[in-house]
Amino acid sequence: MTAYSLTRSSQRDYLDDHIRDVPTFRALLRAVECRLFEEAGPLTDPVLDLGCGDGHYATIAFSTPLLVGIDPEAAMVREAHQRGAYRHAIVASATEMPFPSAFFNSVIANCVVEHIPDIETVLSETARVLRPGGRFIFGVPSENFTRMLLVPKLLRAAGLEEAAQEYGNWFNAHSQHFHTDSPTVWLERLTRHGFKVEHHEYYISEEAHQLFDVLHYLSVPRLISRKLTGRWTAFENPASQALFNALLRPHYDQPPPAQGAYIFFHARKQARL
Repeated sequence: MTAYSLTRSSQRDYLDDHIRDVPTFRALLRAVECRLFEEAGPLTDPVLDLGCGDGHYATIAFSTPLLVGIDPEAAMVREAHQRGAYRHAIVASATEMPFPSAFFNSVIANCVVEHIPDIETVLSETARVLRPGGRFIFGVPSENFTRMLLVPKLLRAAGLEEAAQEYGNWFNAHSQHFHTDSPTVWLERLTRHGFKVEHHEYYISEEAHQLFDVLHYLSVPRLISRKLTGRWTAFENPASQALFNALLRPHYDQPPPAQGAYIFFHARKQARL
């Protein structure tokens, strides 16, 4: 069996990698998640990436291709295959995985399961395809996600509570979030499906999340580039990259917050008695 680890080193900077290649609002989030996966320790093969998307994250985060990545969108799977992020990139649903029971030793999901309405079936299927003792490592938005956005905070300061709620609801709908829950809710869910949570922590502080809110609007040119060219950046802009690096780095370097907009979990499938 192969143990996979992240390729971070003193010469490698995940923040720079993401500022260069993805929308700026996403760069800090993905860079921090790379570090969290590293801290989670090696992943034992066979590994499943649940909701692999275009494979960009996996190519940065892992030193060798993972065994399997699945995603329901065929275009994303084609791109993941072209990137060489996985030995097998498959169009499949997390609610009905085309794998035998107890097939994988590790399952990862990087900001994926919050987008799937039927979370109970996702967790049931994840438990089914994992071997006893296998690890499920994932990050999701927390119960603080909308409260920590900048616009709702400004609206509440102006006494516009209803408008703040509406903005938060709109942002969640725009992000296609069905689950922005507390650690307690997730612990109950995971326990119900035979997992033991070995560690969880918040990430992305309130200050960083407020910047995340603003950067959504500043990233419109990259979204247009993606639509027109298939790339997030049509051309290199070192000055822009340096500016965003200076803006994001203090948040990238800060320790984990006591409360955050996201939660990262290390869970393990319990052996049946």
